[in-house]
Amino acid sequence: MSALKDLLQRYRECSQTERDKGAYFERLIQSYLKNDPKYDFQDVWLWNEWAESHGKDARDVGIDLVAQDRETKESWAVQCKFYAEDTKIYKRHIDSFFTESGKAPFARRLIVISTNATSEHDG
Repeated sequence: MSALKDLLQRYRECSQTERDKGAYFERLIQSYLKNDPKYDFQDVWLWNEWAESHGKDARDVGIDLVAQDRETKESWAVQCKFYAEDTKIYKRHIDSFFTESGKAPFARRLIVISTNATSEHDG
């Protein structure tokens, strides 16, 4: 098993709630985006941190992370979905993300999911 699969399995096993599991995954992706050279982000914030510092409602609106591009200063909305490997992702799972990330100041979107099982149609 790969190191990433091992880590994700540990998250699944030690999480007491689905919210805990999601929070672990969001922080993992936050760290990844801050450090991967493919993405040149100035910073990456958890949604509630970013929202509070920008006078926005910090409640869950479907955006999990906000990243700022170092060069262009564009804001990226990031959605993190941590499901079992065989769980199928449907459009309804990310509708609120598309709605909220389509508003200013977001110029780009990124969806990170823990499964390859996506659907062309909502089910």
